[in-house]
Amino acid sequence: MKGLNELIVAGWILFGLLLTPIIFGVMDFKSGVHKAKLRGERITSDGWRRSVKKVGEYYRLLFALVIVDCMHIGCSWYLNSFYDYHIPTFPFITFVGAMVVAAIEIRSIREKAEDKVKKQMSDVASLAVEISRHKAEPAEIAQAIMEYMNKEKEVKNESTN
Repeated sequence: MKGLNELIVAGWILFGLLLTPIIFGVMDFKSGVHKAKLRGERITSDGWRRSVKKVGEYYRLLFALVIVDCMHIGCSWYLNSFYDYHIPTFPFITFVGAMVVAAIEIRSIREKAEDKVKKQMSDVASLAVEISRHKAEPAEIAQAIMEYMNKEKEVKNESTN
């Protein structure tokens, strides 16, 4: 019975670790909404979509790590139960993956709204410099800006599909 209890405890630990992306994803989303309000931006569903996509990517990573840990836990349980080895059945690899997810999200939450604005402004400035190097006529500059904006819109549409 002791061996079965180890498996149950390891399963609950894995379940707890798998809650990490949801908890930190919600916290990051709320932080992003707050930062957008501070900048005076309109809140749209794009942020929600990006958050859901990011949490989905985290789960893809964590599920792969869970599979590796399940192999480790199964082998450890077998050796502990039938051959009296003493190998811990703790899901070490998923634990490390969950800590990485948490660290990434904590960094995102702590990122200041002003830093995001500065990055956006530097992106706009580099675009303006690049356009002014290659284009001389105002019509060409306007055309280049429109192409850039359409390209950005296509990239956003592809990422949401």
